Amino acid sequence: MRMRIFWSVILGCVICCRAAEDVLCSLRVSTYPEGAAISVDHKARGFTPMTVGGLTEGEHLVRLSKEGFQDHFETVSLTAGRSGEVSCQMEPVRGLLLVTSEPAGADVTAGGLSLGKTPLFVTTLPSGKNRLKVSSTGYISKEITVTLEGRSPAKEHVVLSSDSGTLSIDSDPTGAEVTVNGLPRGTTPCRVSRISGISVLELRAEGYKPVKREISLSPGEVRDVRIPLEPMPGTLRIVSIPEGARVYVNDEFMGESPYTLADAKPGTYRVRLDLKGCDSNARDITIEKGATLTEEFRMVKNTGHLEIFTSPSGAMVMLNGKKRGITMTRKSDISQMSDPLRLNDLVEGEYELEVVKKGYAKISRKITVTREKTLPLQLKLERLFIPDYEVITIRRTYRGMLSDRTEEGIRIETSPGILETIPMKDVKKHGYLKQTE
Repeated sequence: MRMRIFWSVILGCVICCRAAEDVLCSLRVSTYPEGAAISVDHKARGFTPMTVGGLTEGEHLVRLSKEGFQDHFETVSLTAGRSGEVSCQMEPVRGLLLVTSEPAGADVTAGGLSLGKTPLFVTTLPSGKNRLKVSSTGYISKEITVTLEGRSPAKEHVVLSSDSGTLSIDSDPTGAEVTVNGLPRGTTPCRVSRISGISVLELRAEGYKPVKREISLSPGEVRDVRIPLEPMPGTLRIVSIPEGARVYVNDEFMGESPYTLADAKPGTYRVRLDLKGCDSNARDITIEKGATLTEEFRMVKNTGHLEIFTSPSGAMVMLNGKKRGITMTRKSDISQMSDPLRLNDLVEGEYELEVVKKGYAKISRKITVTREKTLPLQLKLERLFIPDYEVITIRRTYRGMLSDRTEEGIRIETSPGILETIPMKDVKKHGYLKQTE
């Protein structure tokens, strides 16, 4: 009897267990990538891939978690006697990144794929380390490594170096036109980029000599250049009326007019002209950069003239002790008055005049020459009686001044106004006295 009861109990337990097994369910869970933690109804069950058993019929909440990936939630409805399945592609956790650059507008790529141009807000990069490339035309590309931590925002500022040089140009004075390799690039002061290797820099400004230089820049090099401009020289032509004046520039003798002062530095010059018989003429002349000008000087005479007539002719004329000429006999006049001896271009002022002729008393007087006037002087010389000739005859000796001598005889003035004619046949000897020869 007891044995029958024991087996009845055992049989009942088996029947109950089989009924329980009939209502429990299982769930097959897999992910890509594998290794995600499985939680069913907030209870950890293991890691993918695996089959979770012992689940009751009905709905269950499945959570899949893996570091670096977004949690995946899914509700599964299980039916008794059937196995459920959950399979998913884990989505990486995406970071938040703001990329800026200098210059702006640079291309940003990751793994060869373009993300856009800076400034750029990136939301598609996975959490962790990411390798980005930032590039822009005219600049050296730069690669950077960015570490993103979940959804924490990150910021990267990238400064790109130019793949060519930059030239900062100024001049003294400013405003010069700038060309690089023949292309206009503005006026000084200016900044010129995109210069590589050896380039030709030229500066031009009106009134200044052009400047030409070779510039060599390395990639990314920035150089400041300040160039002093040299003024273009000017030309000054100096003429005078009349010509032949002595030209002085800043008190330095340069030559006679007409004279050309070439390659003159811009500035103001003191120019003076001197011409004999004229007043000095001086003025300040300003020569501008690259200018060519002509200055005319009209010389004003400061001299007068002197006309001297003497009676008799043949008199020596001296001014201030210097011989100035001899009066000449008139050919068309039987009078003793000479032709005029003209002394031109005498500087106005007072002179000591002397007129001398052998056998006549010297005339001395002071005269005044007036500017641009002619002073006429008629001078009569007083004859002196100075015996200088001797005639010896048989009967007597005559001494006096020789008046005339012919084959017929000798005419001699023996005393003032007394003339005697001695026949040549009576003359034994005649001639000038030794002391007067």
